[in-house]
Amino acid sequence: MVRFVVMAAGLASRMGRDKLALPWKETTVLGYVLQTVLEAIKLQEHNSPQCRIEVHVVSRQPIGAYVSDEGITEFERYGGIWHDAPSPRPLAETIRIGLQNLKKEVHSLAFLPGDQVGITVQDLSGCLDVVLRSFPDFLVPIAGDKAGSPVFFHKRYLPELLEFQGEQGGKVVLNRYPDRWYKYPVEESLFCDVDTPEQYEALSANM
Repeated sequence: MVRFVVMAAGLASRMGRDKLALPWKETTVLGYVLQTVLEAIKLQEHNSPQCRIEVHVVSRQPIGAYVSDEGITEFERYGGIWHDAPSPRPLAETIRIGLQNLKKEVHSLAFLPGDQVGITVQDLSGCLDVVLRSFPDFLVPIAGDKAGSPVFFHKRYLPELLEFQGEQGGKVVLNRYPDRWYKYPVEESLFCDVDTPEQYEALSANM
């Protein structure tokens, strides 16, 4: 089983407002990312009915602030868990919240920023396929020399993930074991996210 954690409880200081609630296509930024995750899981389950994937979202606002009623129904149908974190949380705390109450069946842990609108169903499903078949220590999407999200960690690294403080994140662990990465090739557009008003306006104009 894979636990997928969508991280949506950060400060968003460069945007100056809740960027995850901004309109994106027919939903919001976070709603789009979550929709993409659920569609990838649906595709993966179609190809491998025995696979099991659970989704946890750590967010500053309730699900209704980002997702339509139809989307909420779909999220619940897949057993999604929404963790409310009303105050902005440092990255380390967001990770700890998303890793609460792990079932023994979970073998891999995945993390995706809630504003990564470049994520695609095909690439996410491809990453999941590798993780579910070969259980790598780490799976890291790579575009040229650039590494990005979503990153997958084998459960054996859980103690190290739980040691983080402040804004420390998965790179701390990844950089300790560069020889253990499974490098999954992607286009750099996969890493596109929303950080500033100018970036959001530019991206929105090209949707």
